[in-house]
Amino acid sequence: MLKAIDALLDRVTMYRLTVYVLLGLLVTAAALATVGALPFSPISLVISAALLFAMCWAANTTLSRIFAVPTNMESSLITALILALIIDPIRSPADVAFLGWAAIFAMSSKYLLALKNRHIFNPAAIAVVITAIGLGDTASWWVATASMLPMTILGGWLIVRKLGDESMVFWFLATALAVASAISLLDRSPLMSALQQLLTASPLFFVGAIMLTEPLTAPPTRDLKRLYGIVLGALIVPQIHLGSLYIAPEQAVVLANVVAYVMSPSPRFMLQLKRKTRLSPDIMDFAFVPSAKVAFQPGQYLECTLTHTSADSRGNRRFFTIASSPTENAIHLGVRFYPKGSSYKRALQSLGVRGSLQGTQIAGDFTLPADSTRKLVFIAGGIGITPYRSMLKYLADTHQRRDIVVLYAGKTPADFVYRDVLTDAEAKLGARIIYTLTDITNVPRNWTGGVGRIDEQMIQRMIPDFQQRTFYLSGPPDMVHAHEAALRRLGVPGRQLKKDAFPGLV
Repeated sequence: MLKAIDALLDRVTMYRLTVYVLLGLLVTAAALATVGALPFSPISLVISAALLFAMCWAANTTLSRIFAVPTNMESSLITALILALIIDPIRSPADVAFLGWAAIFAMSSKYLLALKNRHIFNPAAIAVVITAIGLGDTASWWVATASMLPMTILGGWLIVRKLGDESMVFWFLATALAVASAISLLDRSPLMSALQQLLTASPLFFVGAIMLTEPLTAPPTRDLKRLYGIVLGALIVPQIHLGSLYIAPEQAVVLANVVAYVMSPSPRFMLQLKRKTRLSPDIMDFAFVPSAKVAFQPGQYLECTLTHTSADSRGNRRFFTIASSPTENAIHLGVRFYPKGSSYKRALQSLGVRGSLQGTQIAGDFTLPADSTRKLVFIAGGIGITPYRSMLKYLADTHQRRDIVVLYAGKTPADFVYRDVLTDAEAKLGARIIYTLTDITNVPRNWTGGVGRIDEQMIQRMIPDFQQRTFYLSGPPDMVHAHEAALRRLGVPGRQLKKDAFPGLV
């Protein structure tokens, strides 16, 4: 069952999944309102959502043209849906103005409340903070009702599983429960009543799944994400207050956003295409010149926005592992293309020299260990070689010798890319590069590498000291899961495994 769910999640972008989950919540709310389970009419809910989307889209489109940056319809739709789920639907003409201003404030915050071209606040959260101050009206967070809870938890679980942010959300929930319990005990108030309020009458799960996990305002690494989850978990508890001033959910999110920005103030930047090189029949390397110095660790990934006409359902944003080393001036992206690729991939493939896309965030923990004595094994399939290209190039350029074995699988010899960097790593670092062909029916006569898939037998044969090594697994999700299972069967503990599964988006 989980494999089927993961396969489905791998075929949809994170932003598109968020849209689907929010739409599912909206449809659920409309159905509940129809039978009287929610205190408003389904018509008013639909009208409010439509108005919010129209205003968000108009404001975002206008501001993107003024500031000359790429726009994204999914961003407008996500913000509009969040606002529709936390602000009461229209009941009077005055509510129309409130919704309109909330939409305008939300989209404006991305451009006006930004540092180094990166917006600091969750747009929906900061919008209702501003409306509370300027208009005296704010969000009710009506989505946080017991009747909406099952759908909120289900949809939230899908988003968290897609992002792989279970640890951050766990610490968020655990902290909220711990703080609520501690306050209840100190105040000598009923503990079960406090926990029931937190779990069923506060937006705990909605905030954790939808707002905590927003990539653009979350920190880039696992440890910082955990700290971010702890901060927001402590602030989101309904009993938290300063004197007579209680912290509203939107205020908690905004305060946590500030903490996250201070922890990692990474900017946005433009990437101008310098050259593109075909590495194999279906893989190309793109070399971009960044508009500003880009700081990253070898093995991290980058979110790229490519505005193009007639964008399909997979949107105009993608995550790519950075194939270049921090020692290089250009940002390299290795990209695999498919015969019936997405509109994004088609636009990227046809991008001309001096064409550009926007880099939005750099994140990821698939990086080299601080302990340089640790023995490593890099296992790659297809385009999964990109993080290793970054790591090996960095180690070679900085003259850091490490004990590394690379197991690289491909169907044919033409599928092995970045061989210049791999050969250089052999010469300068003493790395052992093992190429293996998975298509055993079509092995060239002069082939001197391995033959067959990377399995337990090959690992034991090629790497006798495998139990002493840390394994890095990079490639398509099915391949990563298969290698993880094989290593587990060999007795390799989870603490010696690092995974970077490339989603199956084309």
